[in-house]
Amino acid sequence: MTTLDHQDRIAALLGGPLGWHSLIHEPEVTSTSDVALQMVREGTPPGFVVVADHQTAGRGRQGRPWEDASAGDRVRSLTLSAAVGVPGSDASLTPLAVGLAVADALRRAGTTPGLKWPNDVLLPAADGTPAKTAGILVERHAVRATSGPDVGGEVLIVGIGVDLDWRDVPREGDAVTWTSVAEATGRDVDRADVLADVLRGLSVWLRSVPSDPLRLLVAYRDNCVTIGADVRVTFPDGEVLAGRAVDLDRQGRLVVEAAEVGQVAVTAGDVEHVRPT
Repeated sequence: MTTLDHQDRIAALLGGPLGWHSLIHEPEVTSTSDVALQMVREGTPPGFVVVADHQTAGRGRQGRPWEDASAGDRVRSLTLSAAVGVPGSDASLTPLAVGLAVADALRRAGTTPGLKWPNDVLLPAADGTPAKTAGILVERHAVRATSGPDVGGEVLIVGIGVDLDWRDVPREGDAVTWTSVAEATGRDVDRADVLADVLRGLSVWLRSVPSDPLRLLVAYRDNCVTIGADVRVTFPDGEVLAGRAVDLDRQGRLVVEAAEVGQVAVTAGDVEHVRPT
């Protein structure tokens, strides 16, 4: 099997001006984010990417499992984690930047993505309703290298999972409502091309976090299907807020207009789009 870093488009990204210095391609890992964090702790500087054909313990927000549906030689998903530096005081915008990067890549693959705040990318399912196709998990870690160069400080591990081709995959649990790029386009998907486009997009949008956050917020608003939707937000403590998502604030928080309390800026929580009855 040809490793991904030998694909022409990906090889051209490594060591170039976009800031990626290496790509590690593994057939199977527990979690690409776990591998990336361990590499940073062992002294590898940010700017690298870990890709796995299969994850045995992939995870999403709040510890939920991430299913990649890959088995044997058939790779149906793109699972990757990138180690990047913390982009200054606007680091809270990082998940939005990652969402834009993934959406740009899926648009280049021939789809019409929408962004569900704060960490999902949606594509139209067979019945036309938006369905989850990609998930994002950004973790911030204080790191002190145990060997090699002392990178110290803080690092962001950006985890991304994209369903590439689930056309004949049985689904259960949350995955029943998911879709894939191949289902949206009706044709095969080149994983290396999607990876190259994601990495290019990450380089562009992550630089916008400290340099042009207003541009990033405007772009996210334009692509966000949550804004304007009726939503139900479940906070980590179990409290529930129902209302209409009306905007993003300067920190990238979702602003929800609720009848009882007015406008609330949501920092973290599960957001469910509520369809009109």
